[in-house]
Amino acid sequence: MSSASDSPSPQTAAIRFQRLRLAVLGLGVLTLFAFAGSSAYDAWRSYRHSLVATDREIGNIANALADQTAWSLQAVDLLLRDTASWYTRAIHEIPAERLDDVLATRTAGVHQVRLITIVDAQGLQRHRSRGSSPPHLDVSDRSYFIAQRDRTVTGVFMSEPIITRSENRPGFVLSRRIADDQGRFAGVVTAIVDLEELKQFYGAINLGGGSAIHLLREDGTLLVRNPRTPDAVGRKFPELAATPLAPATRVLSQIDGKRDFIAVARVRDTPLELAVTRDEAIAMRPWSDETIRVGVRTLIITVLAALTIAALLRQLRRVEAGERALRESEERYALAMEGANEGHWDCDIATDRLFVSPKLKMLHGQSADTPVTTRTAWMARVAIHPDDAPRVQTALSNHFEGRTPQYECEYRVRQLHGEYRWLQTRGRCLRDETGKPFRFVGSAIDVTAQKQAQIDKEHLEAQLRQSQKMEAIGTLAGGIAHDFNNILGAILGYGELAQQHSPDGSALRRYLDSVMHAAGRAKALVDRILGFSRSGLGERAPVNIQSVIEETLELLAGSLPAGIRLEKRLEAGNAAVIGDATYLHQVAMNLCTNALQAMDHHGVLAVALERIELPERRSLSRGTLSPGPWVRLVVGDTGTGIPPAVLERMFDPFFTTKSVGAGTGLGLSLVHGIVSDLGGAIDVTTKVGEGTRFEIWLPIAGETAKPAAEAVRELARGNGETVLLVDDERPLVALGEEMLAELGYEPVGFDSSSAALQAFRAEPQRFDVIVTDEAMPDLIGTELAREIRRLRPAVPIILMSGYGGNQLTARAAAIGVNEVLRKPLQSRDLAESLARVLETVHEVS
Repeated sequence: MSSASDSPSPQTAAIRFQRLRLAVLGLGVLTLFAFAGSSAYDAWRSYRHSLVATDREIGNIANALADQTAWSLQAVDLLLRDTASWYTRAIHEIPAERLDDVLATRTAGVHQVRLITIVDAQGLQRHRSRGSSPPHLDVSDRSYFIAQRDRTVTGVFMSEPIITRSENRPGFVLSRRIADDQGRFAGVVTAIVDLEELKQFYGAINLGGGSAIHLLREDGTLLVRNPRTPDAVGRKFPELAATPLAPATRVLSQIDGKRDFIAVARVRDTPLELAVTRDEAIAMRPWSDETIRVGVRTLIITVLAALTIAALLRQLRRVEAGERALRESEERYALAMEGANEGHWDCDIATDRLFVSPKLKMLHGQSADTPVTTRTAWMARVAIHPDDAPRVQTALSNHFEGRTPQYECEYRVRQLHGEYRWLQTRGRCLRDETGKPFRFVGSAIDVTAQKQAQIDKEHLEAQLRQSQKMEAIGTLAGGIAHDFNNILGAILGYGELAQQHSPDGSALRRYLDSVMHAAGRAKALVDRILGFSRSGLGERAPVNIQSVIEETLELLAGSLPAGIRLEKRLEAGNAAVIGDATYLHQVAMNLCTNALQAMDHHGVLAVALERIELPERRSLSRGTLSPGPWVRLVVGDTGTGIPPAVLERMFDPFFTTKSVGAGTGLGLSLVHGIVSDLGGAIDVTTKVGEGTRFEIWLPIAGETAKPAAEAVRELARGNGETVLLVDDERPLVALGEEMLAELGYEPVGFDSSSAALQAFRAEPQRFDVIVTDEAMPDLIGTELAREIRRLRPAVPIILMSGYGGNQLTARAAAIGVNEVLRKPLQSRDLAESLARVLETVHEVS
């Protein structure tokens, strides 16, 4: 083993590693630059090759097509030469009337010629191969006649493009001079060459995408193009007829607006040129695709090489760090032990010697400098919670005896100030070849926060289950209340009519008053059930919460027992809460009534209302508050308090501790439903024998002034208006008809919505107002209203429902229903609603 003096110093090792890193980096960069340069050169060579190949390909095609076109036109020229020579002889040998037929026979073998004509020296057309010449047709002004007569050309002459009159086909005229025996000008023989033949020939050639064939005159006049472009034929494109051209010439085509490679070849013995073009983008696409592939490949290889270099450099750094770590291992180990968040132990089982880190001592409620020598002494010093000690001992025994692969346990330990905190410990035994443990190592960490989070989670889950249970019970209660409303409507309605027709002071009137009083209590109970089920929550609007609480306390003040003192502190000002004043009144009244009943005729009822700005989130016994402005209603009493068993169930619907007939069990459940629906929360603190304190927290939604008192309106009566009344309960229809008749209206009742709709369709102008129930078997009330609106849009409609709510109100308003009334109805409800809707109709009319 070498001595410490033989090892290199830290400075020497650092310099050596620095030189090695620079060498690796330099070699890698040179390799990358060489590879990138090679790829760029290959791309340049490929580009030049693509240019040459494209130019050679389209050049060869242009030359081949020019030669083929020349052979085709040479056949026409031979026909013209032969016809001119023949005509000078045939004019003396063949009768004039047979010359047209002979011309037709001579033309039959040349399919690209549509017509041959013979014109005399004066320019009059004498003979033609097809049809008969118009009498005295003078073509002396045509370019092909003038050119041959004046000898401006020698040999064949080609005219500008023409459209044949007989067949409306594109073509051009080839002409040759006819001379007599003395060589004098004797006329012109012409051949009309059909361009359609050339178009079909060029069209049969597939040059690939982006390529085109152009046949042009020397001046650039386009005669034929494939692919066809009818608008361009006859126009001049000098850029396509320019010769000679440099290799790989590109031009901007005026036909399609694209840059094209071009090759031009002259059609021999003719004033024609043939140009072949190919779209530059399409022609160079193989090169660009290959260049992209080479670029991507180069990039990938470059990135991989860079990563390799980086990995080598990193590995060199790791080797360097490893060497440095070997020199600093003891110091780093000590620092890691001190800075770790976990506490560690190491126990020699044979000798019972124990090492405990300072962090582990503090986690177990000991000071960091507490002396620890043996495991037995340590276990005697640590104060584990009595409920957890057996579990700790069992876990240790199971692991030491080999029944578990590792030791893991959670337990509570008392700290120096007496508080218990949760610890999670993990460890394992090192065993010899016989399986006997000889060393026990492990760690511990504080998990108090996680335990508290688990408790909070279980609490929230319990709240969720409670909320779901209350929602299900509320739905059931609302359905029962709806059905009961129909029964109660008949009792209240007929009871009210019987009251009106019974003598004051009679026994019958007394009995009816008792019936109406009991029915009124039943209606109030139904309203509370519907309120609990949330089907009866009214339209929400900003409500001055302080005015509602003041009104509630004024109602309570007159009925307070002599031994109960009311202390109030209302400091919310004009704070507004989005909700319904009636239900906010129910919240305050129910809480105050429960407080009064808990004090048994003596004590203090304390009511406070104040505004509070919450800076952070807060959890309450029934709900959670988010940061922001809140109004808090506090109702406290000095009564008997609430036992724990009752406290857990007191918000359940129909749960009550009162005697039979003294309570319904809906008060607090209604409070909970309304507050939750308004986005609020409830907090309850109680102590048996000292009293209870309820806190209602509601979110503030701005400011609103106290409402002004409304004047009492007299009961309005009708003037014989016809009212269509619809309800699927026949007794309620009969009751409604009597109520409407008493109010001065002419009722027409139906217990079938379909029958009512048929009656309205038959006489839509007969009825002045429609009153219909919502829940019916055929057509529900809103559907009936929609059909009536289609027949008569302006007729007033009133909808009745025993199970209403915001959704029904919104749906009815969308259809055009004027008002929605809650069942069971009484005469005043119906009279006031009818008066309002009829007054609106009169104002509109």
